[in-house]
Amino acid sequence: MFYEVRIFDAHGELKKVISSKKLSNRFWRLNPDTPEIRGERDADSEDWDVKNGLRREQLCVDKSL
Repeated sequence: MFYEVRIFDAHGELKKVISSKKLSNRFWRLNPDTPEIRGERDADSEDWDVKNGLRREQLCVDKSL
């Protein structure tokens, strides 16, 4: 998350405002190899048990025993 940036001159007058959207776009343009937290995860959120923070796995039960 990026916050809006305000640039002032030596007299304290506002010279420029850079929006958080522009800062975000600039960051991702300059750092293309950085994985985006929301987009690139090792597992889907459905694979995680939110309450316990554990990964769910598919289990196969052999009923022939």
